[in-house]
Amino acid sequence: MLRVAPGDGGLAFLPASIALRVAPSPKTARVPGAPPELVGIAAHEGDVLPVVSIVARAGDGPAADAALEPSGAAAGGRDAMVVCAIGGELVGIVGGAVLATGVFPAADDAGAAVVYEGVMVRPLDVASIVARIQAGARRDRWGG
Repeated sequence: MLRVAPGDGGLAFLPASIALRVAPSPKTARVPGAPPELVGIAAHEGDVLPVVSIVARAGDGPAADAALEPSGAAAGGRDAMVVCAIGGELVGIVGGAVLATGVFPAADDAGAAVVYEGVMVRPLDVASIVARIQAGARRDRWGG
């Protein structure tokens, strides 16, 4: 369970089908010309993976930063990264506070949402975020 923005509606979850593990946020190397959501690339357990900020994606800027103060990677805080598998590739997700891990009850028959502390929580669509970054990078690179 991630807190992705301050206030109500600021929760999202990553389905177990894509969320592999929670790790300390790595040092990243900035990619010139990358969109703001792409923090950079990082080495993680022998792989190089893109690291994406969900705070930049949400456009919450400093307000979100203030609401998501680091609480320690061991506690799953903001300085944690969730490693996800999207389309067979690894992607690091940062910027949200990891509140809990585990199995959560489905909020509806379709299984599109879960219940966390009495609140219905929708999934974070990491695949769409990554696709937008890739499309933006191609457009910037090729002028389209």
